[in-house]
Amino acid sequence: MRLFKKIITLFLLTICCFGQNKNEAKTYHLDGNINITNNGFSFIPLFSLGKPASTINLSIGNDRLSFDPQFRFDLDGIRPWSMLFIWHYKLIQKNKFELKIGAYFPAYVFNKISYEKDGLDKEKLTPQRYFINDIGLSYSVNKNINIGLFYLRGMALEIDAQTNTGNFISLRSNFRNIKINNSLYLIWSPEFYYLKVDKNDGAFMAQTINLKIKNSHFNFSSTMNKAIESNINAKNFDWNIGINYSFSNKFIKKRKKKVL
Repeated sequence: MRLFKKIITLFLLTICCFGQNKNEAKTYHLDGNINITNNGFSFIPLFSLGKPASTINLSIGNDRLSFDPQFRFDLDGIRPWSMLFIWHYKLIQKNKFELKIGAYFPAYVFNKISYEKDGLDKEKLTPQRYFINDIGLSYSVNKNINIGLFYLRGMALEIDAQTNTGNFISLRSNFRNIKINNSLYLIWSPEFYYLKVDKNDGAFMAQTINLKIKNSHFNFSSTMNKAIESNINAKNFDWNIGINYSFSNKFIKKRKKKVL
């Protein structure tokens, strides 16, 4: 909790220092999504927990800088699976193009470590630290279609980490507002990606489908992942289904009028 408070304090200080001009109206957002699913997926679709999980995604910031933490929990005992403290900055925002860079610092992945005590086999959750950076380029074809290229690199900060380095590159798209009827519509997000984990690599296809309900905070989602060619030790095909609660808020701080 102390670490989280320090991160929030650092973010607010950054916003104050690098925010917009004092004479301009400032717009901030606070968005979030809470997901409960039968099979928890990582932000890289190949990696899954294999059992019920919950993911909490948050985002707070302005039109350039944002703090986007992600928290994943195993629902068996509400044990943490990963905690990612992500910072994003939009370098370019021009018409239909957007270029964004990010850093995941700190990033924690929790693994079970087996040990023996008093002749009994025991397990404990041990966090492993990673430093991750990413860069994403996106182009809006129109208000409902978006295509993009995303690259991510991760590096372990522990000597005995299960994974030392990882490289992930994804060609992805997003199709919004696919109308079913007056109350229901779909969002379809397919992607093709290449992943290298230490000396192993593979090519994969994945997709996420969201079933949205008009004027409702609740929606349903399903993610599927299929290996095209891979020597990474993971499932050839995996999927999940989940329910989500989403919210989005904007706050505008108006500039002060000069008093003559």
